[in-house]
This record gives sequence, structure tokens and C-alpha cells, in this order.
Amino acid sequence: DPLGSLNIWQPAGRGLCASATYRPVLFGVDSYSGCILEVSINEDCNLLRGNVTEKLNALIQATHIGKSNNSSYSDLNDWVEIISNTGGLKGFCPDIPANLNIRIIFAEVGAVQGIPQQQILAVQISYSAVLWQFQCGLGCKNTVSFLPITASVQFIQIPAQPPPPVTRYHKIYAEFDCNQNDVCWPQLFYPLTRSYTGKIINSVGCHKT
Repeated sequence: DPLGSLNIWQPAGRGLCASATYRPVLFGVDSYSGCILEVSINEDCNLLRGNVTEKLNALIQATHIGKSNNSSYSDLNDWVEIISNTGGLKGFCPDIPANLNIRIIFAEVGAVQGIPQQQILAVQISYSAVLWQFQCGLGCKNTVSFLPITASVQFIQIPAQPPPPVTRYHKIYAEFDCNQNDVCWPQLFYPLTRSYTGKIINSVGCHKT
């Protein structure tokens, strides 16, 4: 979907999620952002998990990420798929996926006019779960607590994988063309043929006068 995007939060005002806007993930820029979700002491834990997951998933409006800045919408080889790894008592909610982690793996794949060219190889998202506990204050007269939820972006550069070196005796199409081959096969085997009769070595002597 050309309209899909990968975002993080741009908090405003008191930092509440209700008023937070989005800003796009920029290539090569590690980021950390978050907002605050208001949670009632009587909050249903299942509803809280669903609400937090919905807030975090709203940042991921894409299923694929272009490998480079000129990826073609019509060529799936120009894109990498986002891989997703997903993770009682009153006032306690375990396993709340409150932290979204985005890892983008890239490498240099050459250069154009001396300018290095980077390419995205993989994008992975995962969630870190927390145990939420209602924060009691002033004798628990307050009925609302807060749950911070965060999103982080990490760009990881890996070394480029060079192609395997071509051996010295690798044949090309014109294998008997001595002007194109690294090794000229007719010359290489000439000493083993019947046409080879040996090499005359000229020597120069000297004597005392």
C-alpha cells in the first residue's frame, strides 16, 4: 500500500496519548518516543492490553518497507516484509505490551559517483511487556493512574557481503582468446605439447687476458 508508513509519536501538551501526533521514521536516525495513557483503577486488564496494542499498532501502517529510496511499487524484490514477534488482582495488569521496538537492518551496497548507497535488508518489530500496577496516592483517593507506553527505533548496519572471488582459472566464453583471459590456455599447456622442442639458452663466456 503506497499510503502505508512507519511512525513514532510526537507528544504534545501533557504528553497524553490522546493528544499525541505522529512523525515518520527517518532512515539512519535512532529514535525513542512515547506518550502517557490514562488508566483507571478499575481498568479491565484484557481491555487495557487491547487498548495498548491498538495504540502501538497504529504506528505501523505498512506491511513492507522499501529497500532503497527509489524502490518500485510494482517490484516486490525492491521491498522487505516487516516481521512481527509478539509477546487477576485489582490494580494489577501483567503482560501489558507497553514498549514497541523497531529494528531496521541495512548495509552499504556500493557507491554512485563516489557516494555510498545504503539498502534496507530487513525490518523487525517486537513488543516488550511490563507489569502495570496502579500508583496509589494520598490514601488511594485518586481513581486514575498512568501507564507510559514507548516506541524505539534502532538502525543496525551490517557489513556488506562481497561476492565470492573468481578463481584465476575460471573460464569465460572466449576461453581460447589470449587477449581476454587472465590465463591463456594455449600458452599454458604449450610446454606439454609435441610442438614444444625446448628452449635454447645462449651463454656468454669470458677469459682473462
